[in-house]
Amino acid sequence: MLNSLFLIYTLLTGQEVEKKTVPLNFPEKEVKKLVEQAMEYWRVPGLSIVIVHQGETVYESGFGVVEISKPALVTPQTIFPIASCSKAFTTSLAASLIAKKKLDWDDKVLKHLPWFKLSDALASEDCRLRDLFSHRTGLGGHDLLWYRSKLPPEENVRMAAFLPLEKPFRSSYQYQSTLFAAGGLVCEKVGGSTYEKLLKQEILDPLKMTNTFVVPPKENLARGHALGNLGFPVVTEPYLGFSPNPSGSVYSTAHDLSLWLKFQLDPANQKYANMNCANEILETQKPQIVNPFDETNKLFHPFTVQMAYGMGWVIQDYRGARQISHGGSIDGFRLYLTMIPDSKFGIAILANMEHTRMNLALSNSLIDLLFNFQQVDWHSSYANILVKTTEKSKFLYEAKLIDLLKKYPGTIKLSDVIGEYYHPAYGKAELNLQGKKLRLVLGNLYVDLDNLGSAILYGEDFVFENPICVLSKGSDGKIKSFKISGRLNAEFTKLP
Repeated sequence: MLNSLFLIYTLLTGQEVEKKTVPLNFPEKEVKKLVEQAMEYWRVPGLSIVIVHQGETVYESGFGVVEISKPALVTPQTIFPIASCSKAFTTSLAASLIAKKKLDWDDKVLKHLPWFKLSDALASEDCRLRDLFSHRTGLGGHDLLWYRSKLPPEENVRMAAFLPLEKPFRSSYQYQSTLFAAGGLVCEKVGGSTYEKLLKQEILDPLKMTNTFVVPPKENLARGHALGNLGFPVVTEPYLGFSPNPSGSVYSTAHDLSLWLKFQLDPANQKYANMNCANEILETQKPQIVNPFDETNKLFHPFTVQMAYGMGWVIQDYRGARQISHGGSIDGFRLYLTMIPDSKFGIAILANMEHTRMNLALSNSLIDLLFNFQQVDWHSSYANILVKTTEKSKFLYEAKLIDLLKKYPGTIKLSDVIGEYYHPAYGKAELNLQGKKLRLVLGNLYVDLDNLGSAILYGEDFVFENPICVLSKGSDGKIKSFKISGRLNAEFTKLP
């Protein structure tokens, strides 16, 4: 009991269980070997990495290629999209504005965005900047509000008002990128400029991060990859962000992220930047809401007792030490930043392969090596977990289909289903026939659905998260709507 309480105290206060530092003679060969083994195991074409410690860059290197079957090599200057690792850039921008007395973490969103609204009256009225940045508004993920959307972030935030809250306001952690972006809109309002210009002015220029952008440059970009049908990497189409998004639009390099990590680990140190916002930066690294330590989290973090979310950062204990981290994932890429603040230690790993747990496995392996922890085969461990969780998800998915088939027996004419449907947040969707399948089209996205011979349609698709559609009829016997699970999690009404 005392040990558990001490670990909780450690997580919340940052007190160290045991003071540890990396070896004086940095084991460069061992680090390189771990990186190469990780890339081979997960079939990653290219990777860029930086390790910092006590204000110094102790390792910085590129591995593999920018694009499979092409000669260009990844270097520490190769530019990657860092996806949701961008969130800490946005909260740091807010921290800078707060230090200048232009903003406060506990300002009501309505103070700066009078048009802001959620489906719950209390949430609309009392939602604070801190709530947006810590994912505790009560609104579920709804990633397809922003993913490949042609709408600017403000319009996506406006659409969120038409979605019901899945949890009571401020009661639970639910990762929500659209409302996080609303925090960036607040920064624009009080800063009197665009997100891109403010980030450059307040964060990137002071830190001399000259190769970090929110609009992707045309040169020196890594190409994204996925595993093809034969299990080998294939190039993916680049993700097109139609306008800068404060939740995930930053592009950077391993070298620039070394400057970022050093600053985050020691924000009061004036040698990094004369920014005078150390207290506000450290506030982003404090727990704001508990991250439920469910069975999946326990599998992936066996040496963790508690997890929480700060503002743009995940906070947890790792083998008794306080750890701050965040991952990022977008079409063709996976990124991971992790820090052990009490040792002023940080790692950034940027890889051009999607849907892999390599970044987390490699980060753990490097920490274990450099802090002399007991070694674990993280790669096979995570691979086995992925297999088991995939099998379990498939079983539950099929069981749900069987239950729905029992609940909705009978047949339905696919020709009666085709047409346009509408949801106030997502806009128009279309169901049309593609051979023997129905295709659901939503903006730039689509998914092909099979019919179970009743009112149930289903599809296996990562973007839509294996959706199941339940069709409903009106009193006239005609299809009036469909309710869809997965990332959409909404009900669409058929248009006349």
